[in-house]
Amino acid sequence: MRGRYLALAALVAAAAFIGGIALERFQTGANDGASPGQKILYWVAPMDPNFRRDGPGKSPMGMDLIPVYEGQESGGDPAAVELSGAEINAIGVRTAVARMEQVARSIETVGFVRYNEHLTSHIHTRVEGWIERLGVRAIGDRVAKGDVLFTMYAPEVTVASSELLRAIRGNDTREIGITRKKLRNFGVPESEIDRMATLDAPADRFDILAPRGGVVTALEAADGMFLKPDVRAMTISDLSQVWLLVDVFERDIGRLSSRKTATALFEHLPGKVFQGTIDYIYPELDRTTRTLPIRLSFDNAEGLLRPNMYGQVKLVPENTREALTVPMESVIRTGRAERVILRLADGTFKPRLVTTGLNDSFGGGGRTEIVQGLAPGDEVVASAQFLIDSESALNAGLLRMAPTKEEPAMGKGALVSLDGARRIAEIAHEAIPALDWPAMTTRFALTADIALDRLETGKTVKFSAMRGADGLLALHELRPDDGVDAVGTGIVEAITGDGKLSLSHDPIPELGWPAMQMDMPVRGVETAAVPLGQPVRFDLVKDDGGTFVITAVRPAASKQADQDKRKDEPAKMDSPAPGPEPEAEPMRLTRTDGTINAIDTANRTANISHGPLKEIGMPGMTMDFPLAGDLSAESLVTGPAQVVIGLGPDGKMVLAGATPAKPPMKAVGTINSVDPQARTANITHGPLADIGMPGMTMDFPVADGVDIDALPLNAEIEIHLQQNPDFSLTLTGVSEGRS
Repeated sequence: MRGRYLALAALVAAAAFIGGIALERFQTGANDGASPGQKILYWVAPMDPNFRRDGPGKSPMGMDLIPVYEGQESGGDPAAVELSGAEINAIGVRTAVARMEQVARSIETVGFVRYNEHLTSHIHTRVEGWIERLGVRAIGDRVAKGDVLFTMYAPEVTVASSELLRAIRGNDTREIGITRKKLRNFGVPESEIDRMATLDAPADRFDILAPRGGVVTALEAADGMFLKPDVRAMTISDLSQVWLLVDVFERDIGRLSSRKTATALFEHLPGKVFQGTIDYIYPELDRTTRTLPIRLSFDNAEGLLRPNMYGQVKLVPENTREALTVPMESVIRTGRAERVILRLADGTFKPRLVTTGLNDSFGGGGRTEIVQGLAPGDEVVASAQFLIDSESALNAGLLRMAPTKEEPAMGKGALVSLDGARRIAEIAHEAIPALDWPAMTTRFALTADIALDRLETGKTVKFSAMRGADGLLALHELRPDDGVDAVGTGIVEAITGDGKLSLSHDPIPELGWPAMQMDMPVRGVETAAVPLGQPVRFDLVKDDGGTFVITAVRPAASKQADQDKRKDEPAKMDSPAPGPEPEAEPMRLTRTDGTINAIDTANRTANISHGPLKEIGMPGMTMDFPLAGDLSAESLVTGPAQVVIGLGPDGKMVLAGATPAKPPMKAVGTINSVDPQARTANITHGPLADIGMPGMTMDFPVADGVDIDALPLNAEIEIHLQQNPDFSLTLTGVSEGRS
């Protein structure tokens, strides 16, 4: 119960904060944005910019609606969030740039500093004797190579020294060599033997010298001590190099190699990174901890590392790769997907789905690899992103960025690399509007049914991607770009006066088109040579306007051209025994403007002249549509309307709905200029009384059915304007004279 209260309190606090942003916008917008005479366009809810009304009132949450003035209109994207400079400062927005960085899959572990046993010397004598003067007094004393460790009296050395002097006096070279060798075997340093050879009397003392520089790590010797060969007098270790002993988990053993480099961090030395190498990989696993000991070697010329120090270690492969990275804190992780908040060029913020790779396992740490979704230079929010995330209309924004099997994201680009064994393709692709992705290079996983034998690196390819249950994108289609988007079969009935082919075609599954009769435009086709009344195959290519045109026509019996581009279809299998009917797949809906010409109530059909259906690339035409099962024929009226066309999983098209279009608004005006490419017209018009708009000069989009080249310029005419659902206006026609 206590947890529920805490959760409720957190929700109230979040709502209060977001409401505060909305209130602040309302106040600053009302005070700063509303200059005298500025017109209110509409009213919106503070918490839902999609809730609009023509006048003041209350939102569904009981909050006062906020006026939106001219010049303050949003861009129409419900996922985008606009923040003022004051709001950015208030919530502490910080951004970071996505950048390319060397990354590698490293192994992280911990370890302890140990003495390098290869640089350790144990001091023993080879004869018995007494220590008369000790040069080292305590453990930890530092010594240099050649320093006197202690002076020793040994009777055997005294006797050998006497023999050396006798051989020298007798000038017996052979005896001198034998005696010097005996002294060396007794452990007497060469410098001490040379000193003994210059004495007048046998030496009764000799010095034991340090064999290396370092630190005394063990000390058994003492003044006056009787020393035997089996007693260790002391131990000296050189700390200019040390070992770091670490343990690696069993799951990481397969990624170990002697070519990995090691980096170590120590808490008492913040910011100091030590570089080392793998010195030895032990052969036996610890049966208790299931870890494998690894010995690392580090340079310690500065003496900063001391035995038994605890350090954090990272083992990095010698070969790294370059990848796009962002700060770890900029990634918002949910149970189903990962996303970042992207700062756009116009200063707005927008969520974008991404696919991440390695996390905090490379470089200086604290960064995440982005496999899909961002391009170098993109600016992401690294703090306060959760507040912006809650402010944005994520449902609309993210649903558009989550392609499904029914509506995959289509793309095109150059195949950079192809790994058939791992089934990974790297593609430098163009912008993908369905994902809201810019042009960039992305690595995709490939499904098992994609044939790879026709793919060549460096060539242009087309692909379709969808997001799986794990939130990751994968390609379900990848093929060479042969310039043809689809191939259809049908019969050309006639050639129209404007050069189109009037044909009855079979269903085209690649485009989701059902069987129908339509007039299709052509490009590069000699229409006089097209056979009429005979089965043909035709190639379809999408033009710049998003509709398909026919680029080639050939007899249906000639399939050689298709065989050059496509594999033979697999042989049909015997139909399996009927089982339970699968659940019906949802119907795809697309909207367009059109005119309902006639309604056949008995047969439940409607004859409609519609505009282009750009979602499926179908040009505008007139055809009969069956009515959807839940659509009443009595609810339809003839005349202009916005029609909703449904495309079922069987490829059949039905009329799913229709909304009668409002009669166009009329005003007196003058067309100053037109832009045929942008399909806009600059118009100076009088007042529009229907919406209270004063006369002004502005650019209007021109409806698809209007011949823009035929519009009269610089003449006073009556213009017809249609108001769209987003309150924008479109020029739908003109007429001579004044209204």
